[in-house]
Amino acid sequence: MRVHHLGNGHKEAVITRQVVWEEMRRATLAELAMWELERKEFAEDRKQANLLRAARRAKTQVRRRVKALGLDALLTLTYRENQQDLTLCKQHMKEFVRRMRRLLPGFVYVAAFERQKRGAWHVHMAIHRLPTALPYAGVKVKSFNVVRAVWRAVVGDLGGNIDQQRRKRWSQQSSGKLAAYLSKYMLKAFAEGEDWSNRYSGSQGIELPAPVVVRFKAYAMADLIALAYGEAADGPVECMTWLSGFGDTFFLSTEGPPAARLVA
Repeated sequence: MRVHHLGNGHKEAVITRQVVWEEMRRATLAELAMWELERKEFAEDRKQANLLRAARRAKTQVRRRVKALGLDALLTLTYRENQQDLTLCKQHMKEFVRRMRRLLPGFVYVAAFERQKRGAWHVHMAIHRLPTALPYAGVKVKSFNVVRAVWRAVVGDLGGNIDQQRRKRWSQQSSGKLAAYLSKYMLKAFAEGEDWSNRYSGSQGIELPAPVVVRFKAYAMADLIALAYGEAADGPVECMTWLSGFGDTFFLSTEGPPAARLVA
């Protein structure tokens, strides 16, 4: 059982069955020949399985980073033109973040890149909820207008807008729900046959806390699940769980009750 204390009222517990390999005897020549035949026959299946595991690890990284940073608002950056160059989109986002940090020191984010149906890229960014107004050209201006102006200045003639497609309108969300929303794009990229590793980004220098790992012997899964709840759900919390079809993996995610919201 691995328990991750992510801070900001977030905990995750994962129970997996440990696989132990034992050498029984040397393989015969016939067995080695059969193994080599199967290895070649199912090479593509193994490759896809490895890619899926890697995409799931990326999904986990995105989810846990959003929680560890306590991000609670979603910002979507879009193009008016049909901008289909992912490298250029990343350059624009990097410059956008640099300019935002001038206006708001300490600005942090976790982002996922998604294609629209027309092929254009856009960026989903989990961020901290912005204050009502930000300094711009020496005066206080409504945050929405400032961020839109910054993004449009970065993309130039390509034309930019924010929150246009999904109409999120700066709504504050639970970090857990926001993390789940953003992390799903890793598996979406895999399903679309694209390189998931190019599909997310985040603030540098963010170290996730190491998990607490405990090993058990001869315990029933039901008993371990009870232990997981005792460790990760020690009070009023919101929970999300799943149990694998084979009953050998259990996941529990908890989030504390929402803190009082302060109006900026």
